[in-house]
Amino acid sequence: MDVMKVAALALGALCMQGCAIVSDLGATGLAENIEDNAATLNEAHTRAMTAIIAINVLRARDRWPTNYTTLSGIKSNPTLSLNGSASLGPLGLGNAPMPFAGSSASISRNEVANAEYSVNPFSNNDRTQGLLKPIQPEMLESYWLAGWPRETLMWLFVDAVTFAGESQPWYIDGDEFSSAPSASDAANLRRYVAVINAAKRGDVVFGQMPSPTLDERNCTPYDPVYLRETLGGANPTDGGRGAGNMSDTIRTVEVLTGRQLVLADDTRASVPGQVVIAPDRFNRRLLLCDPVGPAWGFMDAQSGRPLAMVRTRSFDDMIYFLGETLRNGTQESPTVAGNVILFQTYADRADRSFAVRVEHANSVYFIAPQMTGDDVDGPKDVTGNVLSLLNQLYLLAQSDEFLRAPESRLR
Repeated sequence: MDVMKVAALALGALCMQGCAIVSDLGATGLAENIEDNAATLNEAHTRAMTAIIAINVLRARDRWPTNYTTLSGIKSNPTLSLNGSASLGPLGLGNAPMPFAGSSASISRNEVANAEYSVNPFSNNDRTQGLLKPIQPEMLESYWLAGWPRETLMWLFVDAVTFAGESQPWYIDGDEFSSAPSASDAANLRRYVAVINAAKRGDVVFGQMPSPTLDERNCTPYDPVYLRETLGGANPTDGGRGAGNMSDTIRTVEVLTGRQLVLADDTRASVPGQVVIAPDRFNRRLLLCDPVGPAWGFMDAQSGRPLAMVRTRSFDDMIYFLGETLRNGTQESPTVAGNVILFQTYADRADRSFAVRVEHANSVYFIAPQMTGDDVDGPKDVTGNVLSLLNQLYLLAQSDEFLRAPESRLR
């Protein structure tokens, strides 16, 4: 028998006696593999970030230092290999009809996916200051317009409130949830909850508040002649350096007085008892006024009347605030803020599904049960909403586009 016939018989043996068959790995099979891998890696990334947040809330509860890490995107490099082997039996005497009847063949497929990622301390990232700075109010406005639950937004984002007509802010730091809050905390808490309820009804909106008029800024006239001639006005002989000196002088005056220099477009009567300062040639007056900056807060939806001005929290302050709510409550009786429970932990899984399981101080905690239905008696647990919001903010904090608030003051 020549070599070609032997090869043909061997091939027939492999086809008939093969002990493994590899399925088609066409476009459909490849797409399914990619889909499964992407979903699995996305789930791993989300669970890791959620666990970092949950651990830090528990650390804040126990007054342990918080610590954040950056988690890079998880990628997979799958490899596929096909391996085959064959064992050919000897030719039978007399050239039997099936000379390779004792032969065997096997083919195997191996698929390996190696996940790659990196975990680094947040301090290694020069953008991490965003975790400690107040989040820009535009971010709160974006979530507000997107329809997020009002009570979740107003408790998490708002660090201090200045109610209309008042000069001193009220700080929402967790003390109002203690077993014996102060009288002022208890009163302000009731007022704030009333604003939250009005916002849920659509009677209150959030946005940038109108700037106060000069009449509302406690302005007093400032002598432009004195400013120009005594504190550094332009001198024709100084080579034009006077203009720069004037800017420096204005900044110096504002720093020393804590107020702002404003050039009014109209003539204004001076405060009784003060020396009358004549306007300049354009009939304007230089005024020294209380400083103002962009103010954000809650307004009446119909009239636009300001109700309360707010200062926003930093991301880290959100974590510590939630830790305070855990400290003031227990797993059996968690803190209730405006008829909602912002953060709740469970000692056992029971028969519910949970978003995250974490270990802290030799104890196991289950967090964010997936509640079904709205017919829950008593306060509503919104831990899932809170964790979802914090996840998004934590992810944004690791990007260049994260919005950071400029320095601002409360009136």
